[in-house]
Amino acid sequence: MEEQVSASQPPLPPQITPEQLEAMKAKARELAIQQTLLEEGRIQRPLGPAPQVVYVRRNLTVAELLLILCISTGIVTGFQFAWKVASENLPKIEIRIK
Repeated sequence: MEEQVSASQPPLPPQITPEQLEAMKAKARELAIQQTLLEEGRIQRPLGPAPQVVYVRRNLTVAELLLILCISTGIVTGFQFAWKVASENLPKIEIRIK
């Protein structure tokens, strides 16, 4: 019976000792001070290896494909409408020279 009860209880997380807690607080305090000084411009960022930028190629989502389709259809339709309006109205314009 005791085995069933103990097996159904979730395992307890590892306990943090007070020394570990103080070390974590000290490290967080030091990082906060460095970040504040960096933002104020009092210290320069330490020179080290330049961060590597990694570009990840991904497929377009359905929403992005639909947006591209709507925009391209709007552009083509708008160009056709402008051409129709221009071709109907431009020949009617008369230029008179006095």
